[in-house]
Amino acid sequence: MSISAQQIKELRDKTGAGISDVKKALEDAKGNLEAAFKLLERKLGSASLKRASRETKAGLIGSYVHSNGRVAALVEVFCETDFVARNPGFNELAHDLAMHVTAMKPIFMSVKDVPPEEWQTEKARFMEEAKKMNKPPEMLENIVDGKLKAYFEPLSFLEQTFVKGQDKKVLEVVNEASGRFGENIKVNKFVRLEI
Repeated sequence: MSISAQQIKELRDKTGAGISDVKKALEDAKGNLEAAFKLLERKLGSASLKRASRETKAGLIGSYVHSNGRVAALVEVFCETDFVARNPGFNELAHDLAMHVTAMKPIFMSVKDVPPEEWQTEKARFMEEAKKMNKPPEMLENIVDGKLKAYFEPLSFLEQTFVKGQDKKVLEVVNEASGRFGENIKVNKFVRLEI
């Protein structure tokens, strides 16, 4: 089966993977772009885990001010080298993340960053609601865990659905960028201002 240059380009643009990786994934998937994308996603994901332990010393602050001038955000995004920090694609990522913060109003970086006292308060509230459902005690914990996740994920930056691509979470967008640039990329903090 012959793999076209257009298929390779399309998959490279989508994943940021190298040409040889893209070509091998397309060959393994017999030309099916979706299957090749999933193969690369798995491969990039594992490479991303290796990168995650590397130190991030460079980066930039992405900013976005809404057209009405009344809402703005800053997002601090780190990478490993100045070379990547100066890349226009990295700059665009930081800008898009700041635009996301402006639009989606996250409160926490991730669900793990929810203060324990706030977590416990909501857990107690959800437990009271769950008890009224007359479910077996062993099911109550699962119900409460599901409600906590459903409550805090929309408030957590990395777990929110990315504003520019409704099929991905922000963390997936950052991980894809990490694969595309071949460096560990981390969002350190964000600030949202509104008048």
